Amino acid sequence: MLKKLRSFVSSHKLIFEILAVLIITIPAFISLINPHYFSMHDDQHIARLFLLDKGIKQGYLYPRWVDTLGFNFGYPLFNFYPPLVYYIGELFHLLGFSFTASIKLVFISGFLIGALGMYLLAKKHLGRIAGLMAAVLYTYFFYHAVLIYVRGALAEFFTLAILPFVFLSLDKLREDLSVKNSLVFGIVFAVLILNHPLIAVPFLFYFLFTYVFYLLITKKRIRLTLLMILGSVTGLLLSAFFWLPSMVERKYTLVDSILTRELASYSIHFVCAGQLLYSQWGFGGSIPGCFDGLTFQLGRIHIILIVFSGLVAFWYAMRKKRVSLNFEHFTFFLFLLLFSLFMTIENSRPIWDNLSYLWYLQFPWRFFTFTAIFISMIGAFGIYYVQKLLASYEIKPARVLGVQFILLIVLGGLTIAVYQKYFHPSSYLPASDAAYTSFDEIARRVSRTSFEFAPKGVKTAKNELGTTTFGLNPKLVTTEAFDVVDGTASVSQKENKFQKKTFEVSAKTPTQIQVNTFDFPGWKSYVDGKENNVTSDNSYRLITVTVPEGRHRLELKFENTPVRTISNTVSLAATAAVLAFFGFQFKKRKA
Repeated sequence: MLKKLRSFVSSHKLIFEILAVLIITIPAFISLINPHYFSMHDDQHIARLFLLDKGIKQGYLYPRWVDTLGFNFGYPLFNFYPPLVYYIGELFHLLGFSFTASIKLVFISGFLIGALGMYLLAKKHLGRIAGLMAAVLYTYFFYHAVLIYVRGALAEFFTLAILPFVFLSLDKLREDLSVKNSLVFGIVFAVLILNHPLIAVPFLFYFLFTYVFYLLITKKRIRLTLLMILGSVTGLLLSAFFWLPSMVERKYTLVDSILTRELASYSIHFVCAGQLLYSQWGFGGSIPGCFDGLTFQLGRIHIILIVFSGLVAFWYAMRKKRVSLNFEHFTFFLFLLLFSLFMTIENSRPIWDNLSYLWYLQFPWRFFTFTAIFISMIGAFGIYYVQKLLASYEIKPARVLGVQFILLIVLGGLTIAVYQKYFHPSSYLPASDAAYTSFDEIARRVSRTSFEFAPKGVKTAKNELGTTTFGLNPKLVTTEAFDVVDGTASVSQKENKFQKKTFEVSAKTPTQIQVNTFDFPGWKSYVDGKENNVTSDNSYRLITVTVPEGRHRLELKFENTPVRTISNTVSLAATAAVLAFFGFQFKKRKA
């Protein structure tokens, strides 16, 4: 009977592993399983998902431009904001879930995928029991709770679901230097970029460190170099349709004048070293100094396990009088952890000052996304080295396994019990799709909190804090699609899609029509099918066209600029090449 049970468990390991990960993560998201929505800082996700859904239903698979945001003047949201999490949310919505429920399901999915990825990464180096411990430490790391229940930073939160798979794909490439593994890394790297390009930039530090580490422990250095280059280039090509236009066309927006200056400047958001050991839990924001309204502590259990793992690892190394590959990995992960922490504190300012692209991160403490991985790995090494140490004293394997299991139950259970109480929102809100997708909600409230993608040159003002705000009273937001600003004409709108607007114009005199849509590269005007001039010489950079006397059909189309066309073509070609490669591999294997 016992043999049959063992055989059943052995043949269904993956199912049991996924079930174990699910059990581990449930306390982290149990507070979301209710009919309510919840409060957060970045409360814009439902509006963005709603607009993506609306754009897709209008026939745009990837609507770079959306209406209603930008005080109903619209702006190129998905030309700049990473789209992946909202496409995941759209999948849930298409399955029948409401917009509010779909966003909550994306958060829940992030917990599950992240814990599974962390388990697989740690399992590869440390075995199943230590892998489960790493999943616990990862899930209940303080920053995980901050991202969801305080900040509501959905894309950054989901980055924690993706990053373990990025490092896992790199590790599999090191073990098997094949084109297939290189392309798998490229695909996962592309997913990271499409989810959060700002986190993908500091990832390059870790990519470089990993490459150097692999050079030290492998003999096939030239092949390793070529395959890592192939993988990284593949990732860039697959995601080029997003990041290339975003980089090139950023200069036409307010991004550089808002996201890297004033209260968003990295220079006032360094973490005080003492905050890493302890800082008060709260639902406030990040402010200059050491008294932020949200916590930056690593967690006492995590810190204790780092010390414990270090002691046991060095004890084992001294006993064996040699350095194993796993010990090299331990010291490498420890280095990455220390680097991640270093980048959050004031001492790293020279690096921040000289790498201007890091400024878009805004907050040095965003390096906690990487800290979460390495602190969890280091903590789990303790269980692994306890097993190795006991085995070195010739203790029976069954007893060693029992000790490991007891450590997992005690330490894992303690971690969940201590930190689960932080995994809940400050308050619950009515889950009303109608309220969250109303005109007033999107055109006024959400637009007031985020307008950095508005075109450069629009009218702005300073608020009582001395920070830049949009120079329009939200109460004055127009609901009109157009205004006749000069001349005499009768105008009626026939089509009003995100990226195409059509009007019938009967002009008694040459007439100037102001379409209440921001002018941005890509917008073109056509009168009776012939391209017409577009100007935007007004306070809010709104599209203005002149229509001659008579009856005419006026069309406005948001078309691809050269950089968008090139980047789309590059990504499509790269996708076709990757699919062809894996299709050939599959066919070859079946033959």
